[in-house]
Amino acid sequence: MIDNIKIYAAPVQGITDCHWRNAHYEIFGGPDGYFGPFMRVEHKEIRKRDLFDANPENNSVAVFTPQILACQPKDALRMVETLKEMGHHAIDINLGCPFPPIALHHKGAGLLQYPDEVEKLFKTLRKVEDVTYSVKMRLGWDEPSQWRDILPLLSIIEPTHITVHPRTGRQQYKGVLNLDEFSAIVESCHYPIIFNGELKNLDDISRMSKILPGIAGMMIGRGLIEDPAMLCREKATADNYCELHNRLRDAYSEQLNGGEHQLLLKMKSLWETFLPNAPHKSLKAIKKATSMAKYNVAVSELFYSLEE
Repeated sequence: MIDNIKIYAAPVQGITDCHWRNAHYEIFGGPDGYFGPFMRVEHKEIRKRDLFDANPENNSVAVFTPQILACQPKDALRMVETLKEMGHHAIDINLGCPFPPIALHHKGAGLLQYPDEVEKLFKTLRKVEDVTYSVKMRLGWDEPSQWRDILPLLSIIEPTHITVHPRTGRQQYKGVLNLDEFSAIVESCHYPIIFNGELKNLDDISRMSKILPGIAGMMIGRGLIEDPAMLCREKATADNYCELHNRLRDAYSEQLNGGEHQLLLKMKSLWETFLPNAPHKSLKAIKKATSMAKYNVAVSELFYSLEE
């Protein structure tokens, strides 16, 4: 808890899966809860990796909330019922994914321009007993005022809270945050509001808590991936970062059944956001590595440089 508000770890597709969550929680900790990347239906089936990721047996964090992609009611209902069977009774609904391959099919943030479809979705999901919902959303898809048509519909599911990223879906992660519209949501909504967007460090958290005094919490995504120790009470060491990396590498090696090329690509993708202020020469060597042997050498040199 910082400045009397709760801090949550945001879901980031391709990174904050159960392996990352477990390792981060056990090595660094800090967030009041972790949200999983959205589950979705593809080719009429729930993706196997999403089922694996949401399985309580694969999650050791104290507070974990799975997320489903806002989509056709029948698919959303199937995911909720599956998660309930797993033992989950709190589920987040993603109305914020801005990526065109998702949004242009009336899913994620793309659904925000169709309040009638959102209404049908919520009315379907409220039929499931013993499940509570939260919502993660944008201001709208192509207009920052589209939330005004969505907000009244939230009463259908009575969410425990709403997480708002104050951009439109079309903006993706570009352009300035629209704090005026965000403040209007806070003033118009009686549900707890969590702020998400451009939180890179503790100074950002402190600054936004003063600018937006009415919020109930904040959700940190890429900032926490870049610096996993952001919320630690004690200063992290190079060994801590190395342990996080090694646990992820070993977990993905097992999950990918020893496929070196897949593992190499997976680990390189981590470094697109992880420790961006590490020595440029070391980061470049990691990106250029053509085998896991060369990759491991480059990573070892990077962590060794952090100790100096």
